[in-house]
Amino acid sequence: MIPPRAGPSVLERIVAARRADVERARAATPLADVRRQAEAAPPAVSLRAALAAAPGIALIAEMKRASPSAGPLDPYLDPAAAARVYAHSGAAAISVLTECEHFGGSVEDLRAAKGAVAGRGVPVLAKDFVLDEYQVWEARANGADAVLLIAAILDRARYASLLRLTHELGMEALVECFTEQEIDLALAQEPRVVGVNNRSLHTLETSLETFERLAPVAAARMPPDGVLVAESGMRTVEDVRRMVRAGARAVLVGEGLMRARSGVAALVRAMAAAE
Repeated sequence: MIPPRAGPSVLERIVAARRADVERARAATPLADVRRQAEAAPPAVSLRAALAAAPGIALIAEMKRASPSAGPLDPYLDPAAAARVYAHSGAAAISVLTECEHFGGSVEDLRAAKGAVAGRGVPVLAKDFVLDEYQVWEARANGADAVLLIAAILDRARYASLLRLTHELGMEALVECFTEQEIDLALAQEPRVVGVNNRSLHTLETSLETFERLAPVAAARMPPDGVLVAESGMRTVEDVRRMVRAGARAVLVGEGLMRARSGVAALVRAMAAAE
């Protein structure tokens, strides 16, 4: 028998913190102001189209200063410089963590990364724990082409409304799942980019077998033009190849790239060329 969990999980703590963060942000910058900024932003670049057009496996290269599982990664990260390296080395898209307390991110990082690759056709994903419409508007206002929606933290009604708003703002969503039930919830709204996370956000344990087990389930239910993404747990080119064999059209790699330091450009090129 599995003993009862003591206290909230990592995911539950992050969600509680983000709810408070959103209320502080709303008090500092009213939604009306954020909406005006979002409506003035240049048109978004299609995440799905960029991933589908990649000649090999499509790499979503992620940047973050820290994570709950890895601790500090690069506290002095230059998001503009990292975005340029990723784009120049063959990443099909760029993911930027915007959650502050646990990942060290911010919308300023998002804005800097987008500014560095504007006009290059490389979409930028705002990676956060999105719970409220305010966060979707804020992401668009700061240059996001796409946002992450995590099925584990949204009920059906909230997920549908957030996905609808994302599309109304000209963006796309990467909808993240970890279980078959979450895949059912996600695909009820026919998103065009679906991710299977190899890391449990409750325990932070990682297994590439998660994608291998769930990829056939997701692929059978996705629209014909959908893109299936393997997320987390990939540190080597062989890990990426393993996900390709399991059915991934794209992979999202963060910690593996952040730890590569001076070898990051070569690793991006190698992962993007994996078959």
